[in-house]
Amino acid sequence: MNRKSDADFDAIALEVFRSRLQAVAEEGAVTIERTACSPTIAESRDCSCSVLDAAGDLIAGGGAVAHHFGACSHAVRCTLALHGTTISPGDVFIANDPHNGGGLHYMDVVVQRPIFRDGVLIAWVANSGHMIDVGGMTFGSWSPAATECFQEALRLPPVRLFRQGAEEQDIWAILRNNVRVPSLVEMDIRSLVAGCQVVHDKLSAMAEAIGAEVFTASVRSLRDIVSRELRRRIALLENGVYRLATWTEWGDERYRVPCALTVLDEKLVFDFEGAAPQCKHFFNSKPHVIQSIVTSDVTDVFTHDLPLSAAMFDAIEVRCPPGTVVNAEPPAPTASAHFDVALNASMAAHQCLMMAVAISGAQAPGQHLLSGPVAPSCMGLHTWAYNTATGGQDGWLMIEGAMAGGSAGHDRDGYDLFSFMVARKAIIESVDIESFESRYPALVLGKRPRAGAEGAGRYRAGAGCQMRYRPHKTASWTGVMLGMRERLPLPGFAGGLPGANTRFALHRANGQMEAVSGHADALTIRDDEWFEFRLGCGGGFGDPLEREADAVARDVRQSRISIAEAASVYGVVLDESEFLPDPEATPTCRKRMLNERLTRAQAATKPLTGHEPLVPPKRGQGRLLYPGVEHHAGIAYAVTSGAPLAVAPGAWTDGCPRLEEQREGGVVVCQYLDPITGTILIADVRLEGEPCTIEARPQHWIDSVNEPASSEAAYG
Repeated sequence: MNRKSDADFDAIALEVFRSRLQAVAEEGAVTIERTACSPTIAESRDCSCSVLDAAGDLIAGGGAVAHHFGACSHAVRCTLALHGTTISPGDVFIANDPHNGGGLHYMDVVVQRPIFRDGVLIAWVANSGHMIDVGGMTFGSWSPAATECFQEALRLPPVRLFRQGAEEQDIWAILRNNVRVPSLVEMDIRSLVAGCQVVHDKLSAMAEAIGAEVFTASVRSLRDIVSRELRRRIALLENGVYRLATWTEWGDERYRVPCALTVLDEKLVFDFEGAAPQCKHFFNSKPHVIQSIVTSDVTDVFTHDLPLSAAMFDAIEVRCPPGTVVNAEPPAPTASAHFDVALNASMAAHQCLMMAVAISGAQAPGQHLLSGPVAPSCMGLHTWAYNTATGGQDGWLMIEGAMAGGSAGHDRDGYDLFSFMVARKAIIESVDIESFESRYPALVLGKRPRAGAEGAGRYRAGAGCQMRYRPHKTASWTGVMLGMRERLPLPGFAGGLPGANTRFALHRANGQMEAVSGHADALTIRDDEWFEFRLGCGGGFGDPLEREADAVARDVRQSRISIAEAASVYGVVLDESEFLPDPEATPTCRKRMLNERLTRAQAATKPLTGHEPLVPPKRGQGRLLYPGVEHHAGIAYAVTSGAPLAVAPGAWTDGCPRLEEQREGGVVVCQYLDPITGTILIADVRLEGEPCTIEARPQHWIDSVNEPASSEAAYG
């Protein structure tokens, strides 16, 4: 058959075909939710359904967790490589080992089924869901004490659960023999099988109705269309290199995760060269995990209206150097391969893209969705296990620990209890308190959005979850903590302040409170004690002193911040009886705070001399280097004041006075100020002794070195 192009298809018919594919993927995910037994899947929706072509490339994804889609594609390709021509109709495969054909991590098992038409393989369905336990050292299979993958879980390469429609009883027996709650895990795996069956039947009917050749050609055409549109949008971004570095924490240890985004015409390349060497902690990751999460998160920004499909992976390259925490080799432990390091990598990649979007002008895709960092790396998940009345063991994953607060956007505050400013769909849903208490021996004492002024800005971050609860009708629990960003907060954007850190605490019966490490193992809590977690949040957007006074007053009335925080962080003086801004005292307070910043600040590293401040009408007409900073003829200026900062191709931050705040654990928050106004241009978060972690080097800034020097008259 001659390959058809999308021009050979009726546009309406092709859109109907795409919509049907998406509906089938969503129906597969709903089937999983309705047939699973674990609240993690049935109520919190920690599952997905991926529809893939015959080669394992993503066509459409359904369900809540888009991070699964690319990982499921990897799993199917590994199954094809291992089993090749022996794959038959009615086969169903399972895999869970990130080192060998698995998905995001051991507990996110991947169940896969090939779809044949007239004896020809035309598609796959791959479903993934979080199993409450898959063996290993601890209940839940997350073990901070593990130092190699052999200690962590039952590790399955791609093997058959069903062979030509018949169950492989030996594999099912191995599964049941190696998990702590075999009946629950078996039913959840069978829910994934049920979702595969639904998708198999629906796609088979579609292929029968239109013919296998037309089905396959339509899939190719959709991929081509999305690819062209994606590349068109990338071409609207400013070519250049955009960098952000962060660190993953383990107690007092720090593991560097740097990202450099190169925008070159119609392609994006995210390079993690310089990442820390792989280690003996469970957050080592794999390239397919990093690629899946990065691609999902960055395309939310400027292609949220396009289907997340293989076309995205064609235009977005992710480079993970071997032997590092983003590309570890066995026997490195990987139970948390999709969390700590991977989420930090995605956050850094997202912020690099946000810099490119911010400086690319009104025509750039995603301008209306411009925001600070995605905030899943502020999560504080944890698992609890307990002994049942019959002497067995049971437990749960506290999914509310995923409900961090989102960063602020360029025109709105961040969302409470949700890690993203924008996403294709809700990721994880909270479990109803009454349902939780009826299912497990627990009593909830309180649950609310966390208060505090962290993440302040012209627009502030949302709040993470704060929750208190204790054992009830059981003597004790044993817990494992999966907390992130205990000391290193997420940065803000365009002068916004960093977000809150994640905290765990145990309140003893004697009234004492003990801080709990974010990677504590085998933590015991008795029924006369209670546990509390307070999740972190993303950063603010813009200088807090630019926030509308009425918005600050509203935050006080809603008990988000105190009157004292309104004054000390936002410079808003409130009437203490009616909580209304004082129209005279507030401007005076803000002016004083700006002056105090400049008085307290350290001198610029390389103050630019010999250039006068830029004045209107030229000010504001240059090419952006970062929100609030522009350049004219190779000189960088602060947009608001016109203060000269640097000569191309130098770092404009070198021309800014700096306010440095030393925090615990060697963390430094450094505010780079406008030399004239005192406005915060960037609030960087880094380790002591490190340079600025944020850098935008668009090609027009580098090329401006060769531009003719302007006369002083041109600068007013």
